[in-house]
Amino acid sequence: MNIAKITKALASLRLDGWSLLFQEEEKASLYLTKGEEVETSIGSRRVSADVIIYRKYGKEVGDARFTIFSDDEQELKEKVRDALIICSTAKKQAWPLPKKQAYSAVALADEKIAAAFRKGATEDVNLALWKRIRGAARKEKGVNISAAELHLRKARSIVRNSEGVDAASIRTDLFIEAIFTSFSGAGKGRREQEFHASQTVGRLAEFDSVRFVKEYSQLARDVLRAERFERVQESGIVLTGEALREFWAPNLDLNPVVFHAGAQVKYRGLSRYDVGKRITNNARVSISSNPLVPFNPGSSRFDFDGVASQRVAIIEKGVVRKYFASQRYAYYLRVRPTGGLGVIELLSGKEPSSRLMDRHIVEIVSFSSFSPNSVSGDFSAEIRLGYLHADGKRIPVRAAMLSGNVFAMLDAMRMSRERMVAEKYSGPMTVRFDDGCRLAGF
Repeated sequence: MNIAKITKALASLRLDGWSLLFQEEEKASLYLTKGEEVETSIGSRRVSADVIIYRKYGKEVGDARFTIFSDDEQELKEKVRDALIICSTAKKQAWPLPKKQAYSAVALADEKIAAAFRKGATEDVNLALWKRIRGAARKEKGVNISAAELHLRKARSIVRNSEGVDAASIRTDLFIEAIFTSFSGAGKGRREQEFHASQTVGRLAEFDSVRFVKEYSQLARDVLRAERFERVQESGIVLTGEALREFWAPNLDLNPVVFHAGAQVKYRGLSRYDVGKRITNNARVSISSNPLVPFNPGSSRFDFDGVASQRVAIIEKGVVRKYFASQRYAYYLRVRPTGGLGVIELLSGKEPSSRLMDRHIVEIVSFSSFSPNSVSGDFSAEIRLGYLHADGKRIPVRAAMLSGNVFAMLDAMRMSRERMVAEKYSGPMTVRFDDGCRLAGF
C-alpha cells in the first residue's frame, strides 16, 4: 500500500478536511505444547489505513471513518462518497484539526527486534528465547510449563492530515505467555495447580528469562499450597507486583482515578473532577500520564490525530491540575491538547516497603481479574494469590474477594519509596490501603 498515493488522492478531493492513520504490523509467533516442543511458528503482516473525512455545515461538522487495505484510487473515491452521506447524519460542534508540530524522540523500537524482521530471523529469536525459558524451567522443582506462546511484533504508524500533520513512529515489543503447572504427590494423590504468567516488554534486553521463570514457578508452587482465606480484613491490605500494576493500569479499562481526568469524560458530564479542586486529603497522591517512558508499551510519540504526546500532571498533592485531552475535546473545553494517555506514573512515598509490610497485613500479588466501574470507582475482584503476614511467616492464601471504592481508598493510601516500572505503570513498588476496601474469604 502506497501511502503517498493515498495522501495525494485525498488531497485532490473536495473535502473540508481529512486525516489518515496508516498502520503496518509484522508479527512472528511461536506456540509450544506441554511437551515443550514447538507446535507451530507463524509469521504475519497486516497493512491498513484508517481514513476520516470531514464535511462542514456552518458551525457544525460531520465526520465519518472507514478502513482501506489497498491504495486503489477508485475504491477510495467510492468509500469517500459513501462516507459523505454518513457525515450528513453525524453533525457535531466543529473543531480544528491539528496542525504540523514537533514530536518527541522517545525510543520505542528495539533495534534487535527490528533487525530480526529485516533479516527474516524472527523464528530464530523466538526459539532462542524459548530455549532460555525452557532451560531455566528445568531447574525448578515441582513445576513445569504446560504451554507457552511468544510473540514478536514490529509496528509502523504514520499520521497525516489536510492541515500538514505528518508524523511517523516505529515500535516493537515482545509478548510472552505461559502456563506454569505445579504438582505434588503421585497417582490418585497427585495434586496440580496452574498459574498464568504473561509479560510484555518493548525490547529484548528487558526480558530476564531466569527471573521470569523463577518468580512464576514460586507463585505456582504457592498457589498449590495456598490456604483458604477465612476471615475479613479492612485495613493493612497491600498490593505488590502484577496486582499493583493491574490496579493502576487495568487490562480492560482505565483506573477510575485516571478515567475521570479525561477531557472527553468531562465534556460529557461524567467526570467528578474540577481543575483546582481536591479529590483526596492525602497530599502524597500525585498522578501523571507519561507517554515518554522509553520502550514502555504505554508510551507513544503521538495520538491517532497526530497530536504530540506529552507528560501531563493530572493530580498534584491530591488536587486536580489538568485533563488529558485529544484535539477535539481539548477544543471543546478550551484547554491544550495533550495527545494520548501514557504510562500511569505515581509519586513515591517516603516509607520503605518493609514498614508497609508489617505483621498482620495481607499482601495481594495477583488478581483473577480487576475490572472496576470507571464512573463510580466501585469494584469487586477475586484474588488469585495473596500472602498473610503473621508472626514472621508469609502464608499463601486464596479464595478471597477484594471489594471497595477506589476513591475512598486514596485518603489512607501509603506508598513505598522504592519504585518499579512495568507495562503502562511507573510508581511505588508497594502500596498499602488502610481504608476504603475489605478482603473477605468465600
